Amino acid sequence: MKSMLPSKIVLIGASTGGPGIIEKLLTALPDHFSVPICIVQHFPSELTQSFVSRLQTYTTNKVVESYDGLVLEDGIIVVAKGGIHLGFRLENHRALITQTLEGVRDDFIPSVDVMMLSAQELFEPSYILAVLLSGIGDDGAEGMVKIKSMGGTTLCQDEKSCAVFGMPGRAIERGGASDVLSVDEIAQRIIGFGIR
Repeated sequence: MKSMLPSKIVLIGASTGGPGIIEKLLTALPDHFSVPICIVQHFPSELTQSFVSRLQTYTTNKVVESYDGLVLEDGIIVVAKGGIHLGFRLENHRALITQTLEGVRDDFIPSVDVMMLSAQELFEPSYILAVLLSGIGDDGAEGMVKIKSMGGTTLCQDEKSCAVFGMPGRAIERGGASDVLSVDEIAQRIIGFGIR
């Protein structure tokens, strides 16, 4: 059944300082990058669509705002809609996006932890690349620890390049980082993940 899912997935979580970094990461990707990417950037709902439109100018891949039932196709870039959690479910041998207000966190909606914990339940963990970027708080730390412990790869942005080192810093403290890297190094690892 899992063979019907995308063979790999990239998960990106960010908050304060994240938008510009995400733009830089997408700019670095080769045209028509084949691995689906799901992004949780802490935004209110009224700002998500403008962020999606801006990201579309940086990549040849299709960038969309999440909605319930969206099919996770190869190469799609999904940005979590503000004010609602993004998760995943299996339906007719396909991975679909789910949206809910219920999750392990209610302090950040959408939550990086909710996305990452949902992904590791559906996808083979060794085919998950999870990235935690600049942001306030500890959202994403639990998800990074879980994915790493299950055999996935987890990358944290280094303190030097972060506007706020809270989110990656908490994940590192808890042992949730496979590697701590600069933005340029993270971009190269995402590219390599897509071709290996």
